[in-house]
Amino acid sequence: MLKALNYIVYLIFRAVWIWGKILPMKPVFALARLLGNLGYYLLPGRRKIALRNLEIAFGKDKTEAERRRICRSSFISLCYSGAEFFFIERITRNWEKHFTFQGDRMIDDCIRSHQAFFVFGGHLGGWMMISMVPRRFGVSGGVVIRPQRNPYIDRFLRQLVAKYQGLMINTRGTGKQIEKMIMQGNLIGFYMDQQSRRKQGIPVDFFGIPAYSHIVPGYLAWKHRIPMFPFWMPRTRPGQFTTIFRKPVEFVYSGDQEKDIQEVTRRIVKEIENTIREYPEQWLWAHNRWSRTLGGEKVSKKRRKKQIAEGVYLTSKEILKQMDQEMSEDKDEGKTGSP
Repeated sequence: MLKALNYIVYLIFRAVWIWGKILPMKPVFALARLLGNLGYYLLPGRRKIALRNLEIAFGKDKTEAERRRICRSSFISLCYSGAEFFFIERITRNWEKHFTFQGDRMIDDCIRSHQAFFVFGGHLGGWMMISMVPRRFGVSGGVVIRPQRNPYIDRFLRQLVAKYQGLMINTRGTGKQIEKMIMQGNLIGFYMDQQSRRKQGIPVDFFGIPAYSHIVPGYLAWKHRIPMFPFWMPRTRPGQFTTIFRKPVEFVYSGDQEKDIQEVTRRIVKEIENTIREYPEQWLWAHNRWSRTLGGEKVSKKRRKKQIAEGVYLTSKEILKQMDQEMSEDKDEGKTGSP
């Protein structure tokens, strides 16, 4: 039954996809704006989460009316992203007409000098357009993303990304693959603004409250001392973006693995927070970013220790041990060193 339902959803998805090849963009974007406004009213659960998150992030710095305006704009931005995705082939083929670049020379320099690097960002603005980025630099690329629950849609998206020299990399058990691709000079991107799985992340402050964040970028930065470039695509108008690469996150390594990786991850997440403050209307506020550290109130230290003792969560040391095992050079048939 589930298989049949997934296939029906996939067929609907493909039908809409076909229309995306022939429909004019402006009317579709106008419809997306309308759907975003409707979603704000028709999805009270998500609206409640978004408004709570906005209150956590901005508190008294913004009035309730301002927070509601940002919330509504966030719903509209998400619908724009969905509409843009159905035009992705047209936009990617003509990417020079849809994107302007800032800071891209730094990436050119890394590629030219064979310097390994990675980029990180979040679900802001044109985040669904990341498949076109490798085309600008003439390299293969990949994005670390959770598999879609619908296997037919997941397979279709993987084939679509591959069409543009890209690869969708699973979030689970692929650390060695990610490392190898980065060290070979591929452009790999991480979305660092979403909640990690229980045993794949560590808690770092995000808008002043601990939130579980992915550890792989911090681990790779620590292991290979490679630059970490913040990467964003804020939308200037529907279908038009400014692609921004910022200077690498600065960090001095102490040699203490646990301490260093926690600090690198903290700095990555702080960059995410700063950019969200800059473009609040374009971020995905309806994501329940603090669901594991908030339950109406902040989870007590006593309860957190109990959860760790029960194996619900791992300590940072346990996670790093797990990463060391996954990234072990002994597993690598073709050992790859830092360039």
